[in-house]
This record gives sequence, C-alpha cells and structure tokens, in this order.
Amino acid sequence: MLAWFHSFSNLQIGAMLLFTGLSVTTLIPSLLRHRFKIKVEDNLSRGAEESFKLFISLSLLLLAFCMVRAQGDYRGAEDIVSREATVMLKMDRAYESFATDDTDAMRLVLRTYAEHLVKDEWPVLARGERASTASEDLRVISTISKQLEPQTPEQQVARSEIIQSVNQLNDLREARISASMVKLPAFYWYAIFTALFFLMLFGWLQNPLSKMITWVGGVTCGVSLMLTVLITTSGIFAGQHSVSAEPIRNALVQMGTLGG
Repeated sequence: MLAWFHSFSNLQIGAMLLFTGLSVTTLIPSLLRHRFKIKVEDNLSRGAEESFKLFISLSLLLLAFCMVRAQGDYRGAEDIVSREATVMLKMDRAYESFATDDTDAMRLVLRTYAEHLVKDEWPVLARGERASTASEDLRVISTISKQLEPQTPEQQVARSEIIQSVNQLNDLREARISASMVKLPAFYWYAIFTALFFLMLFGWLQNPLSKMITWVGGVTCGVSLMLTVLITTSGIFAGQHSVSAEPIRNALVQMGTLGG
C-alpha cells in the first residue's frame, strides 16, 4: 500500500488523503442526512461528541508518535549515507598516500563504485535490493586492498587506514541496505486506522449538521496533513521525500579525476 502512495508526489498524496477524508467524514454523511431527513437524537449526539473528542486525542497521539519514530529512522539512514561518503574520501586519501600502481587503480575503482551506488543501487534501494555492479566493485576493492604490501612506514600507516576504511565501507553499505528495509510495524498502522474509523463514526453523529461539517471537516484536514507527513517520511528510500545520494555525489566531486 505504501509503495503505491510513494509513486506519487507529496502534494498528490496530500490531495488524495484530504479529498478522500472530507468525502467520507463530511460530504457523504451530510448528503445522506439531508436527503433522507436523518435526525440524530440529542442524547446520542452528546455522547458521540465526548467519544469524538477522545478519538481526536488518540488519533493525533498515535500519528505524532509514529511520525517521531519514522523521522528517527529517516535521519538514521541519512547519517549512514553521510558516513559512507566520508569513508570514501578517507579511503581515497589513503590510497593516494600509499602511492603505487595498484592503489592508483583502486582509486579509479573507488570512483566507479560510488558512481554505481548512485546510478544502479539507489533506484533499487526502495525494494531493499543491492546492485551487482556495486557489489563487484566492493569485492575488488576489498581483495586488492588486503593484498597491499607496504615498503615504508608511511605506506604501513596508509595500509592500516585503507583496511579500516574497507571494513567500514562494507559495514556501512550493509547498514544502509538494512535501513532501506525498515518499516513502521504493521500494528501501528492497524491502531491508526482503527482510531480513524471510530473518529469518523462518532463524527457522523454530531449535531447540528452545520457543526458536523465545520468541526469534523476541520479535524479531517488536520489528520490528513499529519497522515501525509507520516506516509511520505515512512518511505526512507522511496518516494519524493526519499534519502538522497547527494553526499556520495559530493564525495565524487571532491575526489575529482585522477588526472586532476
């Protein structure tokens, strides 16, 4: 369901939720009550009003809690990508310090790896997948780096940094792919939709009709806005609000070309 939402822009998601919400909570019930002359008893309306207030609080609390959790997951993924880019820059400098033909070749492979991450791996991260081209680049980097034989103290220091960076790069990539599979637990969605169902139900019973349209309609607008933010944030590597590969692009720019 969320994957379907993430195929639209944030504005389109908000418009769909707002239109659907207002139709279900105010437009359709008001037309039915007017058309069939449905009257809601005062005692029933007063009881429904108290329950409506309760479920307003419960719905907003659930949405706010889930938004904080989703935002935490989102920021965690952003941090992983930033650290990944930093490690690439550190590794490139270590290769340059080692200064052999093998490390010059590894600097080229490192750039290719970064390009494959941006072009090949990022589009499939929404499905929790990885790019085979990037996996092969990283395998080559790991294998050749561990075979480096330092001849000077400076190369010994550089090799230590290279090996450390290789391990970090592998770990960060796995962490990023794991982060792409993080979802808001299903029971939170069940709780949210259950609360929204009862909110809608008790909203139908408000009296008079003009009060139902303005009060319930206003609450629906607020809930739709919060639900839009939650849905767009829940797509860590999917949708318009997905985590960007910009830190890795910036790292590529900073590494430059081997000739420059």
